[in-house]
Amino acid sequence: MDESVLPRIISRPEHPISRKDIDPDALKILYRLHHHGFMAYLVGGCVRDLFLGKTPKDFDLATDAHPRQIRDLFRNSRLIGRRFRLAHVYFPGGKYIEVATFRRRSEFDEQTPNPSPHSDNTFGTPAEDALRRDITINGIFYNIADFSLVDYVGGLEDLRRGIIRCIGDPEEKFVQDPVRMIRVIRHAARTGFSIEENTYRSLLTHVDRLRLCSPARLRDEFLRELREGAARESIQRMLETGMLFVLFPSLAGPLQDGKRKEYVLGSLEVLDRLHLSENAASDDFCLALFLLPFLEFFCPPDEFPGGRKGQADFELKVREWLIHTLGPFLFTRHSREAATQLLAGQRILHQFPPPGKIPWRWARRPSFYRALRLFELGAGLRGEEPSRFLCPPADKKFSRRKRIRRFRKKGKRGNRGTPAGVAPSPGDPVS
Repeated sequence: MDESVLPRIISRPEHPISRKDIDPDALKILYRLHHHGFMAYLVGGCVRDLFLGKTPKDFDLATDAHPRQIRDLFRNSRLIGRRFRLAHVYFPGGKYIEVATFRRRSEFDEQTPNPSPHSDNTFGTPAEDALRRDITINGIFYNIADFSLVDYVGGLEDLRRGIIRCIGDPEEKFVQDPVRMIRVIRHAARTGFSIEENTYRSLLTHVDRLRLCSPARLRDEFLRELREGAARESIQRMLETGMLFVLFPSLAGPLQDGKRKEYVLGSLEVLDRLHLSENAASDDFCLALFLLPFLEFFCPPDEFPGGRKGQADFELKVREWLIHTLGPFLFTRHSREAATQLLAGQRILHQFPPPGKIPWRWARRPSFYRALRLFELGAGLRGEEPSRFLCPPADKKFSRRKRIRRFRKKGKRGNRGTPAGVAPSPGDPVS
């Protein structure tokens, strides 16, 4: 790391970022830090998005104030983290903004045999904090002191040229933390930028190292790929680099079929449209929609007999498939089971075309309408008309609970619980 490097300072008239586009609560924090003599920067993806004219999903702040000093300044804050302490400053409605102290390195860069103890936060300078980050376009800072942009890593030039480039040597970065390769793919998909040649070549070389990463981190990063509105482009790039087959080796076989590959990309395009329409899909629905094109390959419905027994066996087969496919990534049991119910329900919806009726016992399940929505999306992708398969469940005037309540209410009008209109037995006491 070259400490002698000087930042490029872009004054306010030379860049498009305006304070009116910054979250008012983030501005309050920045101003309070600045007025108490501390550096206060907007950092990361929010600066990138503001520069590109987009609305950031969240605002992250960095400062030279230590965590305890941040806590003393903001009574509505809480310190989190063990190795690298940072503060969450809370606002009404459960909203919070993350404030971190400048750091010298990432927690995943430790390669020494005797790493520093958890109490060592390895605080650093703004230059060190910029140089430890993943890609150049996320290494630009916005300084509230004079409203300028501070660029230690050449991110502004890459933003203007539309390039995703690693900060420093990509070989070293990807070996230290292979999860950075997923982030490179995600940012390229979200921005539409091209990946710089040296970075792309290193990614292809080290993509197999993803198997060495924490399953929980891989799970979180993959879910971000599905949820952030660029799932189709992300998975397309994962297919091109072989990254998807490192994460999910069992999908390599079915994806040899070009038609199924288009089905997968189409389902992810639907997921992106749901995101853009602000109908945020849950994790289990995202997973179910991603895996829907593979359902028939791994769990052929025709192999199971009709009726309850066949559906129960089919659901068991789907559950075993999801455990095998998603189990290594430590998805929660709740998410995996909910996705199982959504996918297993597709057979029911195919099995009962008009004039048949969907079984009431299944239509009463909490997952029914979500499974129905998944079915409609899948039918549209296959070029089918969902209405030709569906018939609403048989109308029930009373649910079982209401019928029982009605019967008990009638019983109170008789003698000691005897239903009205039924004569008591000779031995029954008379009130």
